[in-house]
Amino acid sequence: MKHLVLLHGWAANGRIWEKQEAFVAHKAQVWAPDLPVWEAGWLMDNLRAFDPADTVLVGWSLGGMLALEACALGFKPRILVLVSACASFCRRPDYSLGISAAVVRGMRQRLRSEAKQVVQEFHQQLLAPGEADWQNDLEKLLLQEFTPEWLAQGLDYLRAQDLRGILPEVEARDIVLLHGRRDRIIPAGQAYYLRDQLPEARLVLLPGAGHAPMITCSSTLNEVLAEFL
Repeated sequence: MKHLVLLHGWAANGRIWEKQEAFVAHKAQVWAPDLPVWEAGWLMDNLRAFDPADTVLVGWSLGGMLALEACALGFKPRILVLVSACASFCRRPDYSLGISAAVVRGMRQRLRSEAKQVVQEFHQQLLAPGEADWQNDLEKLLLQEFTPEWLAQGLDYLRAQDLRGILPEVEARDIVLLHGRRDRIIPAGQAYYLRDQLPEARLVLLPGAGHAPMITCSSTLNEVLAEFL
């Protein structure tokens, strides 16, 4: 039995993969959990139920970072698909591609009094300026209440995690990087960095796409899945 594991990102849940779940219906066993914690250990415990050789592991944004961690820890999927992912969300002294950690700290502080506003502002950045036609579809898939504590844990992960050092340990039979050229949350330069650090990876850059290509460019992602299915 083929398996498809779908990991969502911050301020989202498993519903974000609706188009992919519909595409693979009756073709694979799908696991698209609502992640309760942002921890690679929790993910590894649950991945033990899947045969890596028959698994496609897909991670979006923060979920992509978790997928990278799992692969570095020893889970070797048939295909690793990183959607709008990065090695480090925040800039570091020797890494200029991320955003300022101060921005993430500011978002975390605001969660105490205006969590809903913080999430709404983030969701508004998911689409590129030319993707307004997808706004209704996106809003339907993002309808969810999130606790400030869970959101804060995700921001702490994004601020602290720097996965550059583990990239040489990431193994998969095939690696595909799917990234929007007009991504406003994780700019496309991050995808180029991953491609350079993962020599076996294939980069699919999507002109005009923002941070949610699983919705706005679902056919492209589904084509990648079809290669396996």
